[in-house]
Amino acid sequence: MKKIFFENIQKQSVGQQIEVFGWIDRIRNLGGLVFVDLRDRTAVLQVVIDPRKIPQANDVGLQDCIHAVGIVRERPDNQKNQKMKTGDVELETVQLHTLAKSRVPPFVIENDVKANEELRLRYRYLDLRRGTMQQNIILRYRVVTAMREYLNKNDFIEIETPILTRSMPEGARDYLVPSRLYSKKFYALAQSPQMYKQLLMVAGFERYYQIARCMRDEDPRHDRQPEHTQIDIEMSFVDEDDVFTIAEGMFAHIFKKVMEQELRIPFPRLTYEQAIEEYGTDKPDLRFEMKIRNLKDIFSNKNFPPFKDKKEIRGLVVKNGSKITRKILDEFSETAKKTGLSGIFWTKKEEAFSGSIAKLMDEEIAKKINLEKGDLLLISAGNDKIFSFLGRLRNEIAKELNLHENGFRFLWVTDFPIFEIDKKTGKFTASHHIFTQPKKEDIEYIESEPLRVRGRLYDLVCNGNELASGSIRNHNRTLQERLFKVANMDKNKYTMLLDALEYGAPPHGGIAPGIDRIIMVLAGLTSIREVIAFPKTTQAQGLLEGIPDVVDPKQLKELNITFE
Repeated sequence: MKKIFFENIQKQSVGQQIEVFGWIDRIRNLGGLVFVDLRDRTAVLQVVIDPRKIPQANDVGLQDCIHAVGIVRERPDNQKNQKMKTGDVELETVQLHTLAKSRVPPFVIENDVKANEELRLRYRYLDLRRGTMQQNIILRYRVVTAMREYLNKNDFIEIETPILTRSMPEGARDYLVPSRLYSKKFYALAQSPQMYKQLLMVAGFERYYQIARCMRDEDPRHDRQPEHTQIDIEMSFVDEDDVFTIAEGMFAHIFKKVMEQELRIPFPRLTYEQAIEEYGTDKPDLRFEMKIRNLKDIFSNKNFPPFKDKKEIRGLVVKNGSKITRKILDEFSETAKKTGLSGIFWTKKEEAFSGSIAKLMDEEIAKKINLEKGDLLLISAGNDKIFSFLGRLRNEIAKELNLHENGFRFLWVTDFPIFEIDKKTGKFTASHHIFTQPKKEDIEYIESEPLRVRGRLYDLVCNGNELASGSIRNHNRTLQERLFKVANMDKNKYTMLLDALEYGAPPHGGIAPGIDRIIMVLAGLTSIREVIAFPKTTQAQGLLEGIPDVVDPKQLKELNITFE
């Protein structure tokens, strides 16, 4: 059994005879000695071999798995490598054994990998040998461990809930599992533990969590996986502030324990309406300023045809934005027109105003909107689409001008609408999550004005990424059935929850932070596939496993499944 990891081999180990196990990352033959960079999951260790004493040193190759016995020596000062955890020492080898030879890998296994993602996923077990990938997976382990530590200390109980359940769509299609014993009947893979965690509150456990696997048959998207992992948290006798306090405390613990940083809490809060109006999105990135400005009072009376009779006139003041080229501004304008808006109109302030709306500007307006020398003003006009467009534009400009500050900026977004109009059917549907309790003052509008009804819903956002969603739940059957009816959902699919709500269900609520996305953000990455050991492609394929795949016809016959 391996007894020592490389990161623990330091100066205090000098003079000791040890045995090491690992994989060969690099081989150099210098002056009659062979220098091998040997890697384990913790570090790289330089192993020095004299082929005159150990002839098999001439036969080892890259990615071979080897076992070596040797004496730890301190490196000469001019050979020490401060970039390596073991850079002060090396192993002078006295025994060498090749445990397993490696074929020539299909790509070079290095941190700055050149291979495309498809090849990496096909040979994921080799891709996972890379130091950066191992760091990501170990970071994930450490974060999940910190989550468990915090919740355990705060009186939560970890409880597992079923993966095989009944079909209860929660905004995506179910993965269905045919029953062999019950012909023409199906299980569904759980999209989340939603029903069960609410039942656990009815059962009286009061504080629950689990590391939950969730399966959703969604249309392909670059930032989604058919299966994901979340830390599922539910509590009884709580309101929004209680849930926020627990979640903020958990993230503060993660940052202190794993990131060695102090996280400032409590997090700021915005309502959904405020987020859309000020940032054009329900997941705003607060690492840079630049709010959307309401400019209707200033420009609606300027007799400028593109602004005439428009519902909204909104814009962005881009500090030091005069460096944005005319070509880029024209591209912005074309995108706006494709969105159904009037285009982008702009002015730059230098010694004088320039641009398509320079004639509308004066110093008084500039002072009112804080447009200073070197700044850029962008304006568009049109309907409510203007908010999402300016939100996207805000992010593009921040990327173009490198405006993002370092660090992590968290915030809560609250009071989401419960309903929206389905674009395909024209009917009301749940916009976020139907099991939420409506805001008390909006309950009277459930049937008469559904789009007016806000829920006790909340998202946790960091650096423009949604990390968690949650709500204060319904614990009243009648109210829950009213919501199902407006959302055109079959209440009979949810009888196990509805029935339970009639047996002294406590007020309860919770939150479910997505672990994949949390690790992605903490690691400073842009793809969740980089923090999942064995992910699927954006098209929901497993290239390593070759899935989805056909199955033996005998299996289909046992399940009474035929294809037309």
